[in-house]
Amino acid sequence: MASRLIAAAFKPTTIATSSSTSLLHRSAWVRFNSTVVAAEPPASLNAGEKHLYKKLFERFQPTKLVVQDISGGCGSMYQVEVVSPEFKSLNMVKQHRLVNETLKEEIKTMHGIRLTTKAA
Repeated sequence: MASRLIAAAFKPTTIATSSSTSLLHRSAWVRFNSTVVAAEPPASLNAGEKHLYKKLFERFQPTKLVVQDISGGCGSMYQVEVVSPEFKSLNMVKQHRLVNETLKEEIKTMHGIRLTTKAA
């Protein structure tokens, strides 16, 4: 199970839109080019993955969010991918600093974290 790749809604769901209004309630979804990322973490995530997912979603409103426990299930190492408009005009180091600051308390208890960030 630890080797599974966990992505926001795992396969981004394309929804029909009329003009710029999503068919789904805006507070529950992020819309980007008709692709949405669920605000609530997928049920298949473990507790640690869900915690990181919620925290990153609230802070960055990403268009893509992947959280994977790569420690074998003990929660000591995570792989995280965040694609967000918040990163626009920031270099990779600054993007990673923002994520590190957001997960500051959680990182204290981890062995490591593998980050991938990109501007949407």
